[in-house]
Amino acid sequence: MSEPIIHYFFVQSPWSFFGFRRVVEIARKHGVDIIHKPCRAADVWEHGGGVPLAKRPKPRQDYRLVELKRWSEFLNIPINLHPKYFPVDETRAARTIIAVQEDGKDVLQLTETLMGDIWLRERDIADAAVIREALIANGLSAEYLENADLPEIANIYDGNSQSARDHNIFGVPTYFIGNEMFWGQDRLDFVDRALG
Repeated sequence: MSEPIIHYFFVQSPWSFFGFRRVVEIARKHGVDIIHKPCRAADVWEHGGGVPLAKRPKPRQDYRLVELKRWSEFLNIPINLHPKYFPVDETRAARTIIAVQEDGKDVLQLTETLMGDIWLRERDIADAAVIREALIANGLSAEYLENADLPEIANIYDGNSQSARDHNIFGVPTYFIGNEMFWGQDRLDFVDRALG
């Protein structure tokens, strides 16, 4: 078996939203594991020289919307270009994903639900009730929401963010196969080829 895909992402990243299911499908196609590492945007941007959306120059903000629309149509993945709850504090949502993951459960459906809550359904993933509903909708215990506040889960989230810095990640989604880095959902063809 080939090395696993290591997948760094932000729950609220539209680009992570576009890439999430596709990278999972690539891992399945090649029979490799995928290790999801939700990480903190502020840490990635601070280390990699990125800037939060609101602080970017207007031409970059405007072109981002063009690209989101273009990719949405190309991938046939709907997206709301101006969601009500974005940006959002995704800490609790990310930690809940980690809590589920640490219990050995697949986080694909839960992560896609939380991403879709932002980009499709105008829901606030900082709200514990929204996360609880996402858990229940995917057949998972609401206790994972409580576990998200455990120190060991917080430490994993911090560790993911530090690992992102250690690997010089500057944006998401970022995928690793061994020591080779692939930045962006538009590089997934190269991830596929690297595993072939």
